[in-house]
Formats: sequence, structure tokens, C-alpha cells
Amino acid sequence: MEGEEQPPLPPGAPTSHLFEVRHTPHSGRAVFATQDIPADTLVFLGDDLTVDVVLREYRREVCGECFGYDRGRDLCVRDNTVGFAFCSEECRGQWRNRVGELGVETWTAVEKLVKGRSKEDADMVDVGLPRPKTKEIRIAWEGTADQAALIRIARSSVSSPDSSGENKGETGTVKPTKQHRKAVQKALMQPVSPDVLTFCVNGVLWKYNNPAKWDHILALAKDNTPYHNYDDLRAFTRSYLHMLAVCPSALLEHVTPETLFLLSSRDSHNSFGIRSLEDDGSEFFGYGCWPSASYFNHSCGPNVEKKRVGRVWHFRTGTKIKVGEELCITYLSGEERKLSRNKRMKTLKGNWGFECGCERCEAL
Repeated sequence: MEGEEQPPLPPGAPTSHLFEVRHTPHSGRAVFATQDIPADTLVFLGDDLTVDVVLREYRREVCGECFGYDRGRDLCVRDNTVGFAFCSEECRGQWRNRVGELGVETWTAVEKLVKGRSKEDADMVDVGLPRPKTKEIRIAWEGTADQAALIRIARSSVSSPDSSGENKGETGTVKPTKQHRKAVQKALMQPVSPDVLTFCVNGVLWKYNNPAKWDHILALAKDNTPYHNYDDLRAFTRSYLHMLAVCPSALLEHVTPETLFLLSSRDSHNSFGIRSLEDDGSEFFGYGCWPSASYFNHSCGPNVEKKRVGRVWHFRTGTKIKVGEELCITYLSGEERKLSRNKRMKTLKGNWGFECGCERCEAL
């Protein structure tokens, strides 16, 4: 509340002379104007994209770096080795520089696995079933432990000590056996969920390349039941084993259930859709998590409009905002904004997990 001492600013929170982030009793944290702000004022640039997913079916049409889109036409620069297309050689170079040598090696291995198998689990849908509960999620991840341990030994030239004392080499470490190699093959034979795998790979690579910023993700509001259904949960546990089976050995120590669950739990209520720049309500190409942008709360009658320019979100006031007033964007797409109150509430509850109490909804 105003006048009370506020807790320290969370790492990764947006900062500006125009506003401040405050803790609120009703919505966790929110952004409030510290002065009167005229309409059409650029108040913030969200450029801290951490995890992004361009859906597999749009990879030929949407630039893997700037998300540029040319009305459904295939882009001119294809990098089949890593499975992405780009709108220019400049974007291709920027992408390779951003993910680094290990990232290029990782995506090469992942593309080799995914190519030709991207639709094999398309019919696996749990329609109408509830989200897996916390205990079910824990059991599912724990169920990967034995196979994961075998895969790690098979992939490691210097393996983990074996307390049983069997199959040890001169260094006292386990020698990979047929059992370990079978664990790898078993993982590779499981159905591939390319978009879930993309999320996991991008998240782990971002953490590897930006260790000092990991707390920006941890500071976001979390969802302890982030998986949409049981198939979604299984896709994540399979993707974990897929990564252990194919990713470069230098990355394996970062591929853990804890990391993948933390990414899911923070992304669940903090991601933004990636769509055509011409129309916010147009076809959905994918999504990404910009931690700083996540501090702007939703309103069905927003006073701040957001627009994506490449990998950066621009936040601009749609009306004059008075000092002390909350700055709100909308989480709804262009067409969703026109829905009735009940349909908007259902959409927000299903996608974002909250019941809207904005002025527009309360006025009806």
C-alpha cells in the first residue's frame, strides 16, 4: 500500500522514471505511474526474451531470430542443419551468435532427432481431462530417474561411481554396458513432441548462456501445476530423456528435471504470444517469456498498448495516465477483446489461471 515500505524490487523487474513496481494484496505485483503520463508515451521496452518457441509448422515462414513473417511465404534463408529459417543472413548470424557454438551443436543434434518425426504424436490428446496435480507431477518426474541415470552413464566418458562395486574400471567408475545403451535407444524410440522439445532446449541454452540472469526467471509468479493435461506432462518427461540422449555432453549437467519444471512453472502464466505484426488477433505462431514485461497486469480495458518489434515489446500509453494509477495491458488477442464478459473470463481463467476483476468486467 502507498506509504508503506515496499519489499526490494525483484530481479528482472522493469524500471523507469515514469513508474514503479509495487506489491499489491490482490495481484501480487503491479506497475504504477509515479507521475502523470501523457497518452501515446513510450513507457517501456521489454527486450529480455528468455525462452521462445516458434511452432514447428511455422518454422519455414517465421524468422527464428526476429520472428519476421512475410504473409505465409517461405523465408529466403534456410538453415536445415538446425531446423530454422531466417529473413536475412544478418538474422541468421545474430541467431548463431546468440545461441553460441554449443547452441548450434545442440540444435543440430535435436533437428536430426526431430526431422521426419514431428507429427507422430499429433493424435495424443487428453480432451477434457484436468491438469495433473502436484503429486502426479512429482511422481512423473521421479519416474524418469532410473532411465535418466542409465543414459547419463552411456553418454559419459567418465561415469558416476557405482556403489555396488560392479562393472568398475581402473578409475572406479561405471563402464557403459548394453543396459545403458538400451536406455538411450529406448528414449530415442519414444514419440517426439517438437514444440515441447523446443521450449526445453531454448530454456536450458538460455540458462547456460545467461547464468547470472537465472534469478530473473525464479522471481516470476509460479504455477505449481503448469501442465495443461497428462499428455503435456508426458511430453515434457519424454523431452527430458530425448535431450539427455542427444544433446552435447557439455550441456548435460544443465539438463535436469528441476530446471525443466522451473521453466514450465514460470512460463505458464508469464508468456506472450508471437503473432503477425499486422494484426494482434492473427494466426498464432508461438510464444515467449519476457520476464520484465510480465509485471504489467491485465485489464480487459487496458490503458497501455503493447506491440512487438522483432524480439522487443514496446509498451505505449493508450490514454493519459494519472500518478498512482496502475499501468495495465491486455492478455487477450484482438478477436478475444471483443468477446462477451463471460467468454473473456473463461478464456483468462483457462489460459492464465485468474478471474478478471478489471473495471470493464466489474461494470457489467
